[in-house]
Amino acid sequence: MAELPGRARELAVLRRLLAADGARCVVVTGEPGIGKSRLLAELTTLATGWTVRGARAAEFESHVPFGVFVTALDDHLARLEPDRLAVLGPERLGLLATIFPAIPADGPADLVDAERYRLHRAVRALLELLVEPCGLVLVLDDLHWADEGSVELLDFLLRHPPRGRLLLALASRSRQTSSRLWHALSRAAADGVAELLELAPLALADADLLLPAELGRSRREEIHRAGAGNPFYLEALVRADANGLPVAVHAVLAAELAALTPRERVVAHAAAVVGDDFDAGSLAETATLAPESVLTDLDRLADRDLVRLDVATGRFRYRHPLVRSVAYQDAGPGWRLQAHGRAAAALRRRGAPPAEFARHVERSAARGDLDAVAVLGEAAEATMHSTPATAAHFLRAAIRLLPDAESATPQRLLLLGRLAQALGATGDLRQASETMHEVLRLLPVELTAARARTVRACATVERLLGRYTEATAMLRGEWRRIADTDAHSAAVLQVALLAGRSVERERAPGRDEITEVITAARDAGDPTLLAMALSVATLVDLRADRLDEAAALVDGLPDGDLVRDIDAVFWLGWAEASADRLTAAGRHVGRGLRLARASGQTHAIAVLTAIRGMVHAYVGELAEAANCFEDGMETAELTDSDELRVTVLTFGCWITALRGDPAEAVRLGERAVAIDDHSVASNTWRSGQAEAMLAQALVHNGDPHGCVEVLLSTGGGPELPAVDPLTRPLTYQLLAEAEVAIGRDATGWADRAEDAATALGVPLRTAMAELARAIATLPTDPAAAAPFAVAAAGTFTRLGVAVEAGRAHLLAATAFGGSDEIELAREHFVAARTVFTRCDARLFLPQLAREERRMNARRPRRAETNRFDLTAREVEIAALVADGLTNRDIGLRLHLSPRTVEVHLGRIYAKAGVSGRAALAGVWASAQSPRSRT
Repeated sequence: MAELPGRARELAVLRRLLAADGARCVVVTGEPGIGKSRLLAELTTLATGWTVRGARAAEFESHVPFGVFVTALDDHLARLEPDRLAVLGPERLGLLATIFPAIPADGPADLVDAERYRLHRAVRALLELLVEPCGLVLVLDDLHWADEGSVELLDFLLRHPPRGRLLLALASRSRQTSSRLWHALSRAAADGVAELLELAPLALADADLLLPAELGRSRREEIHRAGAGNPFYLEALVRADANGLPVAVHAVLAAELAALTPRERVVAHAAAVVGDDFDAGSLAETATLAPESVLTDLDRLADRDLVRLDVATGRFRYRHPLVRSVAYQDAGPGWRLQAHGRAAAALRRRGAPPAEFARHVERSAARGDLDAVAVLGEAAEATMHSTPATAAHFLRAAIRLLPDAESATPQRLLLLGRLAQALGATGDLRQASETMHEVLRLLPVELTAARARTVRACATVERLLGRYTEATAMLRGEWRRIADTDAHSAAVLQVALLAGRSVERERAPGRDEITEVITAARDAGDPTLLAMALSVATLVDLRADRLDEAAALVDGLPDGDLVRDIDAVFWLGWAEASADRLTAAGRHVGRGLRLARASGQTHAIAVLTAIRGMVHAYVGELAEAANCFEDGMETAELTDSDELRVTVLTFGCWITALRGDPAEAVRLGERAVAIDDHSVASNTWRSGQAEAMLAQALVHNGDPHGCVEVLLSTGGGPELPAVDPLTRPLTYQLLAEAEVAIGRDATGWADRAEDAATALGVPLRTAMAELARAIATLPTDPAAAAPFAVAAAGTFTRLGVAVEAGRAHLLAATAFGGSDEIELAREHFVAARTVFTRCDARLFLPQLAREERRMNARRPRRAETNRFDLTAREVEIAALVADGLTNRDIGLRLHLSPRTVEVHLGRIYAKAGVSGRAALAGVWASAQSPRSRT
């Protein structure tokens, strides 16, 4: 305990975590020098029997991709048997090879920045492999300097902890931790995944144990006061005690360097430049000294405890990052600039990849150095898909080095375009938009095609930011400028305008506007553009002939042509899914995803994945749909787009409810609506979908009143003027279902559902209206409800909408059971159970079991009293009347309104020939007596 005075509580926490099962995380925070690294070092000592790997991020290497993970694990991976790594599979190994040099790459990894969560999942699988057989302690220190790729990976691992005996020990300076990392750590602590340990300064009694015994009491108090209880500062002040107490610890560290010989100081400076870990060879080249003399100087630095040897790697490092920082600043700026240039040249001669020596290039190159610009551009390309934040850093550095000459404009435009892509991938959409505006400022007006493409891309980013008005104004302004000079570019902008308008609930394009845009696209002679225009138009007016033509155009295009404007596939897939062409939608979206991944068009992957998930859900492939939801959530975490978050959460609300967790579905739906409500543009197609899915989850979670409130308040009243036409039949179906659950008559909502579906003429919406009619009719007239449910089941089945078909079968079974058509009821129960089981639609299985039990329980009593010719529902009500229940009690028991119970009782009185409840009870008792059954 004396080795770590004042840390008894923290050590107890570490021992407890080492004794626990499963994955755990501890986060140590505090000011520089407070003892975070010492506590982590003590953890490695306590972890007897564990595999322990560790590394620390470095101040001057904060843009080395996944640097802290590579340092911690790469040597260990190099010692593993190939057969052990092989269990991860070629796909994961290919992804891991993009991070870890120890894992050989068989070829380029199939990775794009929007899907870098696949890389994170591969690292998670690797950690699950490494925890065997004895557990793994992974110590990552100084994470306030970690690169963005490492931070993203940590965020993922904290949200999806690896399986197995893993202790993730992290340390970071409280005030210097990035907002993203701090948010991830705080969320993990709130979720119970991580334990936060904030180290406080040592009290005088604890600090005394660190001070030499020969110091007098007053001197010890003086040092404790000057060092503010900080262990590192105390140690530094003690080192300088013989020369008098300096006024600042920085001066103490500088004094340690000043005590070196001139050549030793050069080696110390070179060590600070080279990297957090260094060897004699790299120091010799950077310092322009002989390797033999450098080894001698390193011995002197080690004797003074400025640097320490890591026996495991054979490389040196400064005893503390603060010492390295002071040594770096101690070197003159001119010397540092040349030293970085020499370090870059040395790494280049050794065949290091550009991303490894780009950090030295950016610190040594002068403006106009086009060779340095090329190196930084190559480093950006190498890191674009795995760590786009690092790519953006290198691109900014390259842009700064470009000369001001006009001849550099083409290269500047190219780099700015790549920077916008990198910023978009990191989620910094506002900076991406500003960068695109800079591109437009530099693009000559005569390059109309390039400007049109850029304006369209910029408008897409503006919409992702919720700035629909700005996007429309930008597109319209550029279109007006070139409408009479470049028909093709003008058509590109017109189609983009139509696409934006098609998702707005209050400003949907009219028939004349649609015709004008399609004509412009047709006249432009571009089949891809025409296919997109036709698909967008179909989302508005649902004309099948336009969708037929769009599909034929896309199917006729070779990949090389289609990949140039892959948005056409997205709009076609969405239109086909909306028009009930699920098989075609799945085929086209699959092709689009393949092309988008192959060409690195990351902007398209998220939306194509969302459509693929929607198709999976419709056809009843709920496990695959859930995978798409998980992928979409990871992409949303990486992009910081409210538009994408709302879309993914809405989709997740739907899928989660169907898979049997309506409470979680409500949570997801409420998050989607809350984000949308705070968005700049909250009156779009995605808004209506979010509200509808939340309402559906509410009714399934037993809150029909909440369902009605959400739908009517956001829909603008019973006519639902704020709901897009395609969504209205579903909304009215949900209203009918909620009203029945409350115990009220839902006939009016079924009428409205039929009217809305008739106006559309789309089979899927017609089936929804039939389902609404069956739901509304079932409580009062099961026999009349059955044909509607059967018709809906047939349409859903024909369209391939599996779960809804199963639900319609369940309604039909309930209706037939209620009207004593027992065999038909059994057939539909079997059909419903088959669908729900195959699709994993767990939501409806409890209801199915209840309805079957209810039908089977009432059949014997029905046979005994059949002389009154009562329906099964009437038998239930008559029996409950005989038991003395009131109409209200019967309604609560059978989930019926008192008015519905009263209607049933009127029919029962007529059939039994009685005039009231007492007479019915007497007749009923007589019918149940043994004599009446003989």
